[in-house]
Amino acid sequence: MLQLPDWPAWASRTFLVLAAITGTVAIGERVSAKNSGKEDEDKPSGERLKEFRAFQRQYLTVYTIIMGADWLQGTNMYTLYQSYDVDISALFITGFTSSAIFGTIVGMYVDIWGRKLGCIVYLVIEVIVNLFEHVNNFPLLLLGRVMGGVSTSLLFSAFETWMVSEHRKRGFPEGWLADTFGTASFINGMSAIVAGICAQLAADRLGEIGPFQAAIALTVLALFFVVFWEENYGSSDEEGKKKEGEKESSTNAGVAFKAIMSDRKIFLTGLVNSLFEGAMYSFVFMWVPTMLGALNGRPLPTGLVFSSFMTCMSLGGLLFSPQLLLGIMSAEQLAVGVFLVGAAALAVPVFSSGLIPVLLSFIVFETCVGLFFPCLGLLRSKVIPDAIQGSVMNIFRVPLNILVVVGTKLTDIYPTQTVFSIIVTWLLAGAVMQVVLVSSMKEVKKD
Repeated sequence: MLQLPDWPAWASRTFLVLAAITGTVAIGERVSAKNSGKEDEDKPSGERLKEFRAFQRQYLTVYTIIMGADWLQGTNMYTLYQSYDVDISALFITGFTSSAIFGTIVGMYVDIWGRKLGCIVYLVIEVIVNLFEHVNNFPLLLLGRVMGGVSTSLLFSAFETWMVSEHRKRGFPEGWLADTFGTASFINGMSAIVAGICAQLAADRLGEIGPFQAAIALTVLALFFVVFWEENYGSSDEEGKKKEGEKESSTNAGVAFKAIMSDRKIFLTGLVNSLFEGAMYSFVFMWVPTMLGALNGRPLPTGLVFSSFMTCMSLGGLLFSPQLLLGIMSAEQLAVGVFLVGAAALAVPVFSSGLIPVLLSFIVFETCVGLFFPCLGLLRSKVIPDAIQGSVMNIFRVPLNILVVVGTKLTDIYPTQTVFSIIVTWLLAGAVMQVVLVSSMKEVKKD
């Protein structure tokens, strides 16, 4: 039984309204594309189109599954640790610190030893981590968070770099990457919506551990698809790279660091990515306790509220389309607005602790998150060379995770309002850097 009557009316209504808005925008975007003729713009005809769509489905199928599994874990992680009566902030900090320490190393070896192998290693680690979550043992949970930090670095480097490299290897035009990134953002939101509902149902039936059991099943399913992918590396000379191994890994890291320090566009792209994701992951840790405080003891259906947030993420992916915001401004210009609107949204809980203002501010911020991922994904593909993309992305996970560790630790020292105000300053700093980046890219076009 779904037991819908047990879900608070405010949570059910919020989800239904947001789902209706997102569905309306999705239909409107499709109709607009057909009427304007933009849907067929810059796309190949005949067999070439079929080949691209087949490749896109190959990637997006796995992407949908792995993100669904990842979202399933996130919905109830805070409440699971709360039920174990363990130090929650210590576990979260351990995970982000692990990602900061191992992220750069992981990125180098993803580029050298293969993106497909990186994806497989990620899936295996995720199964092990989710098994550890079943045991109320603090040292084992800490070990799981260490491994989770490594897997997070793989999740946000191996899969995207595999797709971008394979896209180029097959000779598809660069402009089509925007279609894949935008679709991925929308699907990511949709899979998260479904994951939130499934997590709520699993938690209702099996307890807080239920969503983690479902995540294991999805991860194994994704592994079945990934083993049939073709391998690619951070170089056109794939065989040479494979033979060089560890010797080349240091060279690849050196090239990545040199590119970051010598190219202002790469440096700024990495920094704005770190600032926004640092704010986002700090928000991930803070939204549950903030909502619990706003409810004053009333129940919080974490899965259902999570689904509402993910509906907003899908809405953001839809708004990114060429028929809507991307048709008005470039991705790099749009990112400036994302930072500013996101900062304004998270400023609300600094001044108010009421349920409605806090909920609305979180809804706006999650919509910004849905816009951010395709914006920065497209920007990275423009700015960062394919051969070192994995290394560069993981180098910048170090400052990202430092920000998250700082944000998480501050919640043990300062009130929630103070921590949110600090996160707002990160977003405003990101907006300033993004403006400088836009200016730098205009200068390059003029030259």
